[in-house]
Amino acid sequence: MNDDDKLKITLRIADLKDPLALRVDYGADEKYWRDAADLFNKRWAFYKDKYKDGLMDSKSMMAMVAVEIARLYCEMVQDRKTLLSDLKKLEIEAEKILNRHTV
Repeated sequence: MNDDDKLKITLRIADLKDPLALRVDYGADEKYWRDAADLFNKRWAFYKDKYKDGLMDSKSMMAMVAVEIARLYCEMVQDRKTLLSDLKKLEIEAEKILNRHTV
């Protein structure tokens, strides 16, 4: 798929002067990008309110949000690995049970 086959979207992020311009796949991909921008902006607004006393600048708040979201991603990856491992164990147990009843 080349850039001509993609949808151009713009996303407003935090207090950046210019919106981000992206080319994304049509369909669900656009929704995920917009949802991600919305999540980022909500978390940035949380830190902006929390540090309205000026102890943290906008750039630092954006870094904080990026690290927070990256941490959540790492947690999700680990949860997925655990889930897949648990499912594999259940599959093995189910196979043992079925084998006992078909012999």
